[in-house]
Amino acid sequence: MQVETEATNLIAKAKKAIIEHDNSTAKQVSYEALDAGISPLEVIELGFIEGMKVLGDLFEHGDIDLQEIFEASLTMNIGIDVLRPHIMSSPENACAFEDLVLGI
Repeated sequence: MQVETEATNLIAKAKKAIIEHDNSTAKQVSYEALDAGISPLEVIELGFIEGMKVLGDLFEHGDIDLQEIFEASLTMNIGIDVLRPHIMSSPENACAFEDLVLGI
C-alpha cells in the first residue's frame, strides 16, 4: 500500500512539474521514481504526458501560448533523459501514447 501511495505521489509530482515547467523537479522526480522501483513508463505516461495534456487543453482554449508548450516539452525531455537508460535496459523498450509509438 505504501509503494502505491508513493507511486501516486511521485506521478502527481511529475505531472505538476510539466505544468509548471519545473526542470529540476522533473529531473528529481525521475530519480526518485527509479529509486522507488516505479516503472519509468508509468512516470512518462501518467505523469509527464498527462501534464502535457493539461497544457494542450489550456492552449486549445487560448489560456496559454505556444511558448509554454515548448517550455513544457523541454521540461519533459529533462525527465525522460533520466529515465531513458532504464527503459532501454528493460524488456519493454517501446512506449505507446494513443496513436504514437516510440522506441526509446
